[in-house]
Amino acid sequence: MKAQTGLKETLINTMTIFHLDPALKPGDKLRWPGLDSAGRSLAVAEAALKHQGLTVFVTESAQQAALQSRAIKFFANQKDLPVLVFPDWETLPYDMFSPHQDIISARLQTLAQLPTTDQG
Repeated sequence: MKAQTGLKETLINTMTIFHLDPALKPGDKLRWPGLDSAGRSLAVAEAALKHQGLTVFVTESAQQAALQSRAIKFFANQKDLPVLVFPDWETLPYDMFSPHQDIISARLQTLAQLPTTDQG
């Protein structure tokens, strides 16, 4: 009996990544602290595919954002899941110079795409 209970708990713990609560509402936050980079990307891709609205994934660095966005695109292959990246300014608040024009353009392009982005 104890072995069955342990197995049931293991299955529940592993299923929670992909079987999301149907009562999730806009603004709810999900966290998967025990997942590594690829596992986190897979979980985000699965969650985004099941969610009808916008899914936002925040990373600690631009390098991590690039890596995670490529991985999410990989895991969402053959499915219509748009992945947009909102690049960092790459300047500090007290810097005396402006961000590079390419960064400004990329940020504006992402913001312009948001209202028309639809997950099919």
